[in-house]
Amino acid sequence: MQKPRLLFWLTPRRAILISILLVVLQISYFLYRSNLFPWQGTAGAVLRHDIVHQLVGLTNSYASKSTNASVGLVLASIHTDDLRWLLDFCTESGSVPFVYTTERSPEFDLLVPLTQRGREASAYLSYVIDFYDHLPQYSIFVHAFPEQWHNDLFGPYTLNTLRNLRHAAIDAYGYVNLRCQHNPGCPTSIYPLTPSQADIDSHDIRAHFADAYQQIFNVTLDKVPGAIGNVCCGQFAVSKDRIQARPKEDYERILDWAATTELTNDFGVGWVLEKLWHIIFGMDAVYCPRFEQCRCDVYGWCGPLPSGESLQAVTNSGALDGSPT
Repeated sequence: MQKPRLLFWLTPRRAILISILLVVLQISYFLYRSNLFPWQGTAGAVLRHDIVHQLVGLTNSYASKSTNASVGLVLASIHTDDLRWLLDFCTESGSVPFVYTTERSPEFDLLVPLTQRGREASAYLSYVIDFYDHLPQYSIFVHAFPEQWHNDLFGPYTLNTLRNLRHAAIDAYGYVNLRCQHNPGCPTSIYPLTPSQADIDSHDIRAHFADAYQQIFNVTLDKVPGAIGNVCCGQFAVSKDRIQARPKEDYERILDWAATTELTNDFGVGWVLEKLWHIIFGMDAVYCPRFEQCRCDVYGWCGPLPSGESLQAVTNSGALDGSPT
């Protein structure tokens, strides 16, 4: 009679691996059942629906002019995004959320962008057009996910970045990027008039950037800058006055370009506009503030620096002041 082979197959190494696998499965099941993965399954959908319902209520109250607010948070979202951080911030600060759904089938009652091309760029432009005549004093454009690798001063959580943002810097400059680190993007990242041969051969959008620039800004080739540089990555704050310094028709033209251009695809549209937001909102083609001064102006972190230097933060009048506002 042949002996069972199970014990020969179950070597000590295999037994350890199986034990580890079982432990991982048990932990995963516990987390799932404990709702520590809040966006999983039916319970997650209900939680998301409740949060979105509250956010939409805040938006609608502002849109109907039932309430007023000085700060608006603008973002594009899909149904898997955890927006609890946004509700927390709006509740504690009295800010208004402007959440645009980028789903092909729009999510219940969220704002709908005027085009789906360009991803977050279409949401940003749609917001400016939709609320041009009823803008908050400060519009802060951010990504929906609560953590972003490019949040550089207070850790990855956008909530911490927003809590430390100095509105006086927005008043003084009109536009501020929420990131201060220069890399990537500065000192220059695009040379519209002199694309590389590799970009030309591969039909990269960089090879057509001058054409895109002319169409977006409705200018001739002689108005296209030779170099463009800016701090990445699509999160920034703009004052109401700075947005309205450009006529609404300009934003409508830019959005029309995003919706119809054949120079690039959906991703490329968003990439092009990410390289141009600072110019759209009135800054120089190369806009790379000194890191230490940006940190001081935008977040009140003014030193002393390792060199012993202490900086002064700009005030809402454009003057310098030694303390945060």
